[in-house]
Amino acid sequence: MTHGARLGDLGTVLRMRTAGSLSLDHCLRDRVRHRGGDPLVTYYAPSSGVRIELSARTFANWVDKTANLIVDDLDVTEGDVAVLPLVTDHPGHWSSLVWIAALWQVGVLVRDPRQADGAPDLVVTGPEEYDDDFAGARALAARATVACALHPLGLGFPRPVAPGVVDYGAEVLSQPDVYVQAPASPGAPLWQAAGSSLDWAAVRGDAERLLADPSVGDVTYGRRLVRPGEAYATVLAALVAPLLGDGSVVVVDGPVDEAALAGIAAAERITA
Repeated sequence: MTHGARLGDLGTVLRMRTAGSLSLDHCLRDRVRHRGGDPLVTYYAPSSGVRIELSARTFANWVDKTANLIVDDLDVTEGDVAVLPLVTDHPGHWSSLVWIAALWQVGVLVRDPRQADGAPDLVVTGPEEYDDDFAGARALAARATVACALHPLGLGFPRPVAPGVVDYGAEVLSQPDVYVQAPASPGAPLWQAAGSSLDWAAVRGDAERLLADPSVGDVTYGRRLVRPGEAYATVLAALVAPLLGDGSVVVVDGPVDEAALAGIAAAERITA
């Protein structure tokens, strides 16, 4: 490695640490400025043949559109509480990662759906209850309920959803491309599970443990393959750590045999 390359790597490390000390949104904006066209999240669902790749710029655009939907249409703001069966059931889907980034940009606390702490302000669910008019999601008695079809291109459901339920795909595309509201307050609680709330500093600390070797200053993430599991761990591996570590992820969701998984890893040039 040349002296110039070492200096460049050091500059990247210092820049990421500065952005990461502030918020996930600062990490994402920094990534857009410096490597906006490079892949950030590549999503595979082998059982349906889906492959979707989002650059940092495209991902940020979805985040901003979703944040505008949250604030302007759903009237959900900083300090409110969201319950996301979407993320519990589909933690690695690119739409789930967009929703987490958008909610944290606004300053909304994401609460584990299994916690019975009163009605949330917002519920975001997947397509599972489509034929039942999302009865379970509506039973949570939130002020706003959103359903996501998980269409590969982010489109909505094929027919109107139940009254009182917002079809995410049908509404988000018309939202403004830029979110111009004030950033969330530092220290705002972002994730709640098992009775404890985590702010950005705690989330960042958890994600930094996934980086190459923070103890020696190597905070790069590379291009990693992620198999979704528990929601919070998946959010760290597929969203937070790649942004902190200037890397990218290939999320392989659902059943896949080892040979196919190895083929994906080779085709996507997985480095870790």
